[in-house]
Amino acid sequence: MAQVRELAGQLVRCAVLADRRAGATWTQIGAALGISADAARSRFGRVRGSPTGTRARR
Repeated sequence: MAQVRELAGQLVRCAVLADRRAGATWTQIGAALGISADAARSRFGRVRGSPTGTRARR
């Protein structure tokens, strides 16, 4: 079961990264995950491979 949780977490991180690269805002990502924009940015804002040099957008 732990492996399933880890894989699910990896999938979510990859989806967030792809959405950010496609221009999705933290508000949009947070809404899709059922959390606030601030919570999404806090949780995923430093995901490895995330776009650098870009300001967090709401």
